[in-house]
Parts: sequence; C-alpha cells; structure tokens
Amino acid sequence: MSRLWIDIKNSHEPAFFKPFLTRFSDQDYFISSRKYAEIQSLLMQMNIKNEPIGRHYGRNKILKMYGLIARETSLLLKVPDFDLSLSHGSIYAAHVAKIKFKKTISFIDNDRAGFANRMLLPFVDYLITPKTLPVESLIRQGAKEECIIQYDGFKEDIYEASFNPDPDFLHHFPFNEFVTIRPEALKAAYVKEKKSIVPKLLHAFNRENINILYLPRYQTDLDYAKGQKVFIPNAPLKGLDVCHHSRAVLTGSGTFAREAACMGTPAVSFYPEDLLAVDQKMVDEKWMLHSRNVQEIVDYVLSNKKRCSDLARSKRVQSEVFKIFGNILNEIECKKRVR
Repeated sequence: MSRLWIDIKNSHEPAFFKPFLTRFSDQDYFISSRKYAEIQSLLMQMNIKNEPIGRHYGRNKILKMYGLIARETSLLLKVPDFDLSLSHGSIYAAHVAKIKFKKTISFIDNDRAGFANRMLLPFVDYLITPKTLPVESLIRQGAKEECIIQYDGFKEDIYEASFNPDPDFLHHFPFNEFVTIRPEALKAAYVKEKKSIVPKLLHAFNRENINILYLPRYQTDLDYAKGQKVFIPNAPLKGLDVCHHSRAVLTGSGTFAREAACMGTPAVSFYPEDLLAVDQKMVDEKWMLHSRNVQEIVDYVLSNKKRCSDLARSKRVQSEVFKIFGNILNEIECKKRVR
C-alpha cells in the first residue's frame, strides 16, 4: 500500500478524482484542497474527506506569486509523509513533492497554459495527458519526453465512465427543459478578455422563451442576470448531472463544455482565448461549437439535439488510464521494497 497525497485546486477535480478513490481504495490517501469556487461544497457532496489549505488570490500577478509561496509553505508544513503526489496540474503539489524528494503524477489537458506549465512540467515525474496534446509542445514547456504518458481520449471520459444520473436532480427546478449558461473565468490570469458576452446570451435566450439554468462563477457574475429570467440554484450542482439534463451547455471555459460534449449534449464554448488542443479536437469532430457570436450560438442550440452518449468509449478510456495509474503504483511499491 502506498501513501498518496492528492491536491485539489479546481472545481472539476472532485469529480475527476472520485473514480480513482473508488477503484484504488486499498491505498492510503491524504487529500488537500484549495478554498476556491465550489470546491468545498462539491467535496462534501461526494463525501471526500479533505483538509482545506490555502486559497485563490485572483489574477493580480504579485498576489498570485505571494499565494503560490504561501500555499506551498503551508502544504510543506501540513501534508503528512507520502510516497507519491497526485494532482490535475497542481504546481503546488509538484514543487512540494520535489522539495521532499518524492515522485509526482500530474494529469494535464492544457497545452496552452504557458507560464503555469513552465512552472509545473519540469517537476513532474509522470505526466499523463490525452494523445491530442502535442508532445513537442509539452517538451518546449519543460516536460521531459521520457516522463510523458498519453492515453486515447479526454480527461472527462475518465470520470464520466463512472457517472450515474441522480434521479432526484430536477426536483427543486422550476422547469424540466433548459439550457445551462456559465460565464467566462475573467479573473483567471490566463484570460486576457475583460468583457463577458453573458448578458447578451441571457437576453437572447429569454427572447426565444428558453429556460435558463444560470451558474455564476464569481459573485460579480450575478450582475449579468439582473433583469433577466433565469434560475440560479442555492447550492453548487454536480456538473455531470447538469450536462445530463441540459438541452445544451454553454460555458466560457473548457471543462464544462467537454463534459457535455462527451455525454452527447450540445456544447458551446465561448472561451475568449485560443482553444486548447482538446477543445479544437472536439470542434473538428463536430461535438462542440466555439463562438462568441451570440446569434450563431442561439442558432446552434436551436438546431442541434443530443447525440447518443458513447459510454463504452468512455469506459475504454477509463480502463486505459487506470492501467497506467496502476502500473505507476506498482513501480513505486517495487522501489520501496528495494530500499
């Protein structure tokens, strides 16, 4: 049995790591989390025991660097001894593991993170990515070629393979059919755009008399919905249930749109920057629309219906990734016995 440290820093990660905790339940886990967005509520909903350590410091570069140092210091002091760190692109976990002379696994699906990738990739011992990500780009950003392990699919497949819809999900909704809209992450350092198209989107779908589930990312996103007819839930919702029940999912960033697309739900990304390789793959496959043209988005939603979900494909991806992860655990255990 290995002692694994998982660091959770973003909203999609509780769902991402839940299948690992279930499949590899014979391991000893310590889970740290960052106080950010819906992370704590989602971890509680999924009964994932964790210790919140550190918070998000916004998009100001000076504050972000301060936050990086402060959180890494806290993690160094608070995380108990471990054999292997595991994260989805956590710079904090990679740095702390390196300082402690421990191995680190990092999943990533972002080939355009730039500065963040250069802070992460040189310190990762096992870098697990979709095959869609160009190896040459990862190497240019600091990854070691011998550390890169790729799988055939999307990260969203890994946890959608274990998804079971909540039969009571719609009980507290005022309607049964709706589109879901989630704004851009305008406070993220990697987003240069300052203006959201969400107010115009809300107005356009109200004009079409289409029900809207609105999921604000920040407190300030509530301002976009003033004067609009939308439903805003009182507590964070599980993203996969949202994707399953939505007529379409429209989001200003990538993961939510990819979750919907993998499930066969019409997906729109109005991400304001250049697309990641995984998003471009979905656009090329006609699984997703990428646009910031409001009328084009409305027309797409009105003219598209759900595809049949290919659960077998997602299960194949999950099986491949679990095999990769299991092989790494075996390798770590063998090295422990040799020592």
